[in-house]
Amino acid sequence: MTALEARTGPSWRSRALSRLLLHWLRLPAPARVLAVYALARLFTAVVLAEVARFQVASDWTSEHPGYGGMLGLWDATWYRRIAEDGYPRSVPLGAAGDPQQSALAFYPLAPLLARALMTTGLSFEAAGATVSLLTGAGAACGVHALLRRVLARRTSATLARRGAWAATVLFCVSPPALVFQVPYTEGPALALLVLFLLCLVHGRYAPAAAVAVLLGLTRPVAVPLSVVVVVHLGLRAWAGHRAGAHLGGREALRCLGLLAASGAAGLLWPFLAWRLTGQRDAYTATMGAWRAGGEVVPLEPWWGVSQYVLGPAGPLLLIAAVVAYVAWVLSRRARVLGPELRTWCLAYVGYLLLVLDPFTSLFRYLIFLFPLGALVATRPGRRLPLTGWVVCSLALQVVWIAWLWRFSPPADWPP
Repeated sequence: MTALEARTGPSWRSRALSRLLLHWLRLPAPARVLAVYALARLFTAVVLAEVARFQVASDWTSEHPGYGGMLGLWDATWYRRIAEDGYPRSVPLGAAGDPQQSALAFYPLAPLLARALMTTGLSFEAAGATVSLLTGAGAACGVHALLRRVLARRTSATLARRGAWAATVLFCVSPPALVFQVPYTEGPALALLVLFLLCLVHGRYAPAAAVAVLLGLTRPVAVPLSVVVVVHLGLRAWAGHRAGAHLGGREALRCLGLLAASGAAGLLWPFLAWRLTGQRDAYTATMGAWRAGGEVVPLEPWWGVSQYVLGPAGPLLLIAAVVAYVAWVLSRRARVLGPELRTWCLAYVGYLLLVLDPFTSLFRYLIFLFPLGALVATRPGRRLPLTGWVVCSLALQVVWIAWLWRFSPPADWPP
């Protein structure tokens, strides 16, 4: 290398990087989000294809099934049954008359969307994965728009941009992000959830009510969402009262309509399962088939698992963890998320505590707490750079796919 090259080489590279960064920043925000989402999905695809080399033969796959053969594992088999055969007309019972596991425990919107795509000749695995991929992309764009809107109300424009970008990137690379590439319901549910929250914070109550109904056919997350609606409307009424303003009749009807729709959405699929089978508790009885005691008992699984894993101190540590989480979400640091998103993060965790068995599927359910990712970039003072969080998240994604998605017969921990 000549002396002139030594002096000009780094400068040329710096200018090229600066131009590239400038072009990147000039792209519309949705384009940048979709670029990150695409790169994240490429990483996940490579990891899944590599893990497929270690997949042994089972009822779900052949040995070393390749990328496509890994798409139909676990709950995807239930969604395939729904897409191809529909729902049973009665609750399947065992020899002792106890409800058995069946498709009635799974919500219909995602498999019905896959069924519509299957009319083009696609297999269920390809159609279901396409639904997840596209709705996940929409959810990623929505996460950025939602957090940018909410944060801009409570912090500087710079921190709002950073927080929205951090939440979106972490959403795209989260450990269970494989769900955006397999026939699962997280993609459609997250897209609808983000759309609902966007409508809510913009005061678009009629579209929000319609989205709530669709969400009630996608995943059982409409119940905690109704808590968000109550808080939102309560704060609006209080602000109006303090300002001496009162809702007009038409506006009051819009608020009541939203409240009714969000509340009904949480009961929609249990009601439809009742009408389909003629058994009032068809949904809850079927859900109980996945529980050790044969029924859903609020809080009991968390209490029992904490004792099993941590001994007698387990329940106390569980309570301490819940209190610490609530204090964190209600702290001044999290105030930038606004009342709606903070209420969602609290109500959703409360819902999980009431109805969930706290096993390995918990990691997947936590993806719905995406607003908390914004706090990575809005925290004052020293913090781990976003790059560090991304590297940790991608490493955990490899672990999640290799440990939980890969199936080791005859039984294994579910993802």
